[in-house]
Amino acid sequence: MKKVFFGMLVAVTAIGGSVATYASTLINPGSKTAPAWYRYVSGDPESPTSYTATDAQPADCGGGDITCAVLAEPNSLNPEQPDLSIEHTTVFKL
Repeated sequence: MKKVFFGMLVAVTAIGGSVATYASTLINPGSKTAPAWYRYVSGDPESPTSYTATDAQPADCGGGDITCAVLAEPNSLNPEQPDLSIEHTTVFKL
């Protein structure tokens, strides 16, 4: 019974890892870097200098029409800023 449970656990973990890898390629096909979260600080929302790197999607983001954060690839010149020239996801707040 333990072998069956362990085997199922390994299978679920492998499938989960595959799905996560596949999902990241859907955001930016051919991308060599993983997308990261960047919190909007101030200024022009279209400017990478208006964002700062953060570990996860900010908790106060969600809904509304004010830019809150973006999920984007790091800027190749400054990884603390997003590369907004390629496809990215913008999250808003009220």
